[in-house]
Amino acid sequence: MNYDIIVIGAGITGLSSAYHLKKRNPDAKILVVDKAGTYSQGNTAKSAAAFRDFFSLRENQIMAQASIAFYKNLQDKQGIDIGMKFCGYLFLFDHEKDEKFVSKYPNSRIITEDLSSIFNVNIDSETRKIMNIDSIKTAILDSNAGIIEPDLLSKYFYDQITSMGVDVRFNTHVKRLGLEPDVSLDYPGEPFNWQKSSIKYIETDREKIYGDFFILCTDVWTTALLDPVGIDSHLRPKKRMIFQVTSPGIREIINKNIFNDSGVFPFTIFPTGVYARPYPSAGAFWTSLADDINRDFSFTEHPEPEPEFYSYNIKPIFDAYFPAFQNSKITSSWAGYYSYNTIDFMPYIFNALNMVIVSGTTGGGIMKGDSIGRIVAARYKNEAYTTLYNGEKIENTYDGYYRTTKIEDMIL
Repeated sequence: MNYDIIVIGAGITGLSSAYHLKKRNPDAKILVVDKAGTYSQGNTAKSAAAFRDFFSLRENQIMAQASIAFYKNLQDKQGIDIGMKFCGYLFLFDHEKDEKFVSKYPNSRIITEDLSSIFNVNIDSETRKIMNIDSIKTAILDSNAGIIEPDLLSKYFYDQITSMGVDVRFNTHVKRLGLEPDVSLDYPGEPFNWQKSSIKYIETDREKIYGDFFILCTDVWTTALLDPVGIDSHLRPKKRMIFQVTSPGIREIINKNIFNDSGVFPFTIFPTGVYARPYPSAGAFWTSLADDINRDFSFTEHPEPEPEFYSYNIKPIFDAYFPAFQNSKITSSWAGYYSYNTIDFMPYIFNALNMVIVSGTTGGGIMKGDSIGRIVAARYKNEAYTTLYNGEKIENTYDGYYRTTKIEDMIL
């Protein structure tokens, strides 16, 4: 069977891409394939499952804001439970931030309420010296932020695409992309450089599946598929670990209104980057740290969490700043990968041959997932712009990536 479009990967970006492709091309025969037994079993399932629009780059803000608005409409207007809770992101800084800084983030405010009943805001001199940390000088809350359930969000997209007639094949491992000349001479060694060539099929562990166009939403597995055909994936893998931690103090505060009215403690990011993501149903926090330095770019199929990483890199920060973690214990842990675009940590979406490749989401696949799907659908049709859910338009450049170098030119 020959498909018009084959989407490789059934994580959040693959499902969103299939959804928007089918909506805009209702007569197209579309297939989604994934090596797992069901959808969103890769790094989507291993993420912190949160969302925010607090980004230094305007492009990230635009994509996140549009996706958040789409998700909010699903839950509030359409009544589809995706576990979305606007508990906010609380950023704790060990240096001063002023109103001029906050003005760049329309949904944020400087916290003027007393923090000392929740956090240790004053760090003693010995701890400052030993740990290279300082007292909390500023706290900023992003209110257009919170937590979400990736399985519920993924289920929405999956239910939509299957109801629209998209074919899905699980337990199907794509081993390679079949690059062939458009006009074959049946000569050994084809394709040659002077022949016009394209991807004709995917070779799986079961069979060859032919298609006219291909969408790669394969996260950190993208490089293995693109390297043999000489296309750069523009990503590097970084292992990330999450530890579920609870304590009597955590259970006491986790379902309280702290600087919000959601009934859930805000997602909190401490100096040095350690974060505490609320998981209220278990009376726990998920904690992690994006440890760039001294974390190599190696990749294994089944990464394992490292308890000593929590003990020596994360727990000391909580001991210094967060009394609720006293007498805490790890109740669960897991590991996955960020697909890092190491240049600017932006999602990297580009055309190559008869493909659109979603690369380098850098841990933001869920919070920008709907916008990414819309960009893919627009690039499939070679459109000059992508219109996002909230009406914002993004220019689709075709010089290797989807964004321009001038941010102000990109946003219309």
